[in-house]
Amino acid sequence: MANQAFSLSDNTVSTVAANEGTLSGLKGDAKMVTEQVNATKLATYAELISAISGIALTDKGNLPRSISKIVNGDLTTRGGCKDATAKKYLENSVAAKRKFGFGDNTTPTAVMALFNDQGITSEAKLAKAVSPDDGKTAAEILAEKVIGKWSTKKENGKVVQGDKWKDGLTDAELVDFFDALRILEAERATYHANADAAKEAGKAVKKENDTVNDVVDQI
Repeated sequence: MANQAFSLSDNTVSTVAANEGTLSGLKGDAKMVTEQVNATKLATYAELISAISGIALTDKGNLPRSISKIVNGDLTTRGGCKDATAKKYLENSVAAKRKFGFGDNTTPTAVMALFNDQGITSEAKLAKAVSPDDGKTAAEILAEKVIGKWSTKKENGKVVQGDKWKDGLTDAELVDFFDALRILEAERATYHANADAAKEAGKAVKKENDTVNDVVDQI
């Protein structure tokens, strides 16, 4: 498929618009509504991922900017999506193509089959599954923001570890960071030590009060 000639098909747009109409009209039992919302949104994702499956991603794993604008425009003007919704659909769909390596002529049925295999039953689970930070703890994510991490590159259509170190603070900033960290560590330790001491003091006062009250009651 030639990237420059790309636009969402009428069938894809109609499917997205129909699904958005379904979502806006859902009412009733909360559990049933939630299940239908999840199923409807995943059906939209399957349609969109299928639609962009033949588009070559950039070296950074994104759609070419011109095509992103076209898809976003199709979703908002013809697909009945709000701007924020269209943005989320597009981001997660591209991330899914990048993560799972969907290639030319991938059908919506094939996408749904992969969702089932991966245990993806909602938009939230899809977003988590395709996130670059998938499976990382909060501490690991924070560490990468400070220290940095490996770049990524494409091999055989899939994103793998690259050859460069990126992001994080500069060497000079890291010196300041670790200085500040040591100060905060000391202050935190002192706070917890004092907090423990305060709790013990409180217990002692309570015990003393109880003793005094017992004596008064006996009088």
